[in-house]
Amino acid sequence: MQVFFFTATAMFAVLVQAVVYFIDLGFSPITAATAFGVTGMLSVVSVSLSGLLAERFGFRNTVSASFAGTAGGLLILVALSYWPSGLLLATFVAVFGLCMGVRGPIVSSIATRKFAGPKVATIYGLIYSANAIGAAFGSLMGGVLHDLTGGYRAAFALSLCAIGLAVAPFWTVKELRDFR
Repeated sequence: MQVFFFTATAMFAVLVQAVVYFIDLGFSPITAATAFGVTGMLSVVSVSLSGLLAERFGFRNTVSASFAGTAGGLLILVALSYWPSGLLLATFVAVFGLCMGVRGPIVSSIATRKFAGPKVATIYGLIYSANAIGAAFGSLMGGVLHDLTGGYRAAFALSLCAIGLAVAPFWTVKELRDFR
């Protein structure tokens, strides 16, 4: 639940404001919307490859690399606030988009294997509900932080903290650390 809650918090604190952020930086509305759309489309690639990557490199390594990529994408967003450029925007889209969908299938696989049996749907439903609550919380906090500060950097900081909390169980919980 922690992984899904904080992942969704991190993603939605940023994603719901991404198009407006890019426009505020001086990109055209069509460029901003295209960047957002391509980011989402690239997540299809990461969802599709996540199982293969986890089998080859391990669950923890794959998840950790995806969170590192997401954090890198957030740092690119911060850099864009100082130096808006098409190259930085394209780099953000590639890095963030290719890391965005990795965790969902991996957490689903772990939950199914760990809690196999007649209650797995109920257990996974509870785990997945944390995703919806985290998305709502992240969206709300991204907006509140923008309104309080007049900018986006506080939401980016919230997202970075949430990423750290999301990946933590893969390093601190023995069952996840050693999961194969």
